Amino acid sequence: MYDTQLLKIKIRAGKTAAVIEFLRSLQERKDLALEALRREGMVVESMFLERREGGDYLYYYVKARDLAHANLINMQATDELTMEIRNFVAETWDHIVSPEPVLDLDLIREESAPRPRPRRKAKVTAPVPSPHALAG
Repeated sequence: MYDTQLLKIKIRAGKTAAVIEFLRSLQERKDLALEALRREGMVVESMFLERREGGDYLYYYVKARDLAHANLINMQATDELTMEIRNFVAETWDHIVSPEPVLDLDLIREESAPRPRPRRKAKVTAPVPSPHALAG
């Protein structure tokens, strides 16, 4: 079973372009970002942008084996990427809410488990008549 969380994050006024640019830079540094996820025990991290008249929002969706442990590992990290992300959050995120989860289904373990190999069907061949039967 995995822990799941969704955050709705109001982006500070005038910071949406910086948010988009930074998140795209993470995609370009995917290896470093995935290394951080592995270290924290995260299995999914997704962000979505919503533009509204009253301000823009990020929706941050995560799944981890243990979110409290993932947060602890993240808070202890001092690598360059983590420090950059902390600065990004401090400069661009405003109000954060965490909606109440009401349904959380996944097949992550099932999909990542080794799949059994399909059995080969035995070839069915017609019996070969003996040469004596043909001589008849």
